[in-house]
Amino acid sequence: MSTNHSRRDVLKLIGVTGAALAASEVYTAFSGQASVEAASSITPLLRYYSADARNNVVVKNKRRAMLSSHVYPKATFVRDSFYGPLALNDVNLGADCYRWFAETQNPNTGQIRCAVPFDPKNEFLFQIWDDDSSLLFVIWAAWLKRNRVTIDQAMVERAWTFIKTHLRNDFHLTPAQPFCYWADTVQFDTPERVAHNQGLYVVAVRSMLEHGWGNVVAADVDRARARYAEFYRPALGSLTLGKDSWWADKLDISTVFPEFLLRWLYQETALPDEAIRNTVDHLVQVGSVTKADKTLAGLKVICAPDGSFLPPARFAVPSLNDPGHYQNGGYWPMYTLIALALRYKLAPDPALKARIETLVRAELAQDRRSKEIIILAPGVEGATDPNRSGYTWNSLIAPALKWAGVA
Repeated sequence: MSTNHSRRDVLKLIGVTGAALAASEVYTAFSGQASVEAASSITPLLRYYSADARNNVVVKNKRRAMLSSHVYPKATFVRDSFYGPLALNDVNLGADCYRWFAETQNPNTGQIRCAVPFDPKNEFLFQIWDDDSSLLFVIWAAWLKRNRVTIDQAMVERAWTFIKTHLRNDFHLTPAQPFCYWADTVQFDTPERVAHNQGLYVVAVRSMLEHGWGNVVAADVDRARARYAEFYRPALGSLTLGKDSWWADKLDISTVFPEFLLRWLYQETALPDEAIRNTVDHLVQVGSVTKADKTLAGLKVICAPDGSFLPPARFAVPSLNDPGHYQNGGYWPMYTLIALALRYKLAPDPALKARIETLVRAELAQDRRSKEIIILAPGVEGATDPNRSGYTWNSLIAPALKWAGVA
């Protein structure tokens, strides 16, 4: 069997660090104590999210690019390259970052890759998986064009052609593999309709409609919205991660993230307010994890319907996926805080605001660095791997909290 080097290998290399830390219990633990600066408001702390994004702008081959963090120095990744400039409202930076992906589009299929290595000799590390990158590329292109950046329409429509190969009755169907969306270690053994990807499809088709691309009509948007809403299960009181496989009843806080993008970018809705409220409230109820002193450590990003951790074998990178680590019930500030912000926007509540402020202070008050992942494993709740700090996409937290009226 030939060696298949990919981002999975990159994650494994980083995962070794996490595994070693786990074995020795060498973590950075949060006390949850707010600094004097943040005693009355989290607003002063939010600038550190933006500072991390700006710190991740690099110049490679005489061109600007965005890193996910300095843990990943060899390539630029599509999610951070879009979300970072979007959060900073830096259109010129967004245009610079966009070109890395436009220029490496597959000319035959239209697919947009997840990561572009800066040095061709590192190409083997970044296998091109069938993930959400093409969906994000379309949304990104529409945002740039809205801000008067010249966009090659044919290139966007080629990406749209690739996206359409995934459609089944207006559902976006994800192949049986890992690395299918941001939660890239989730292992799909059969094709699956993934709520997060369906929501991004809604925003993508709305983006195509905005500029008259791809012969998209309003009815296409309406059908995509209706399918996204079908991920809500009234009996459970929550949206679910999937619909078809073992993952069909699992919970994922990022299911509502595309709804935030739709409401923020287009002032439109796909999910009923009740579905959002119930989904977030259910995850807060079953997925919250506290430390020994009873202070909130975080919310599990992905978990079972009752909030329990999932079997590690259901994830693709064993060194990362013990219960409470990484995507098996770790706390991811970006997706969780934006979900809580969306919930707060619908119904401002002092208790929810206090919960959000607790999480922001716990993450930022000590070292002023955003965290990719906060560990919720039993016995080390609220700890971090110090290598996983300073992440670009966390910069979206600040505008989301301001949009929601939290800060």
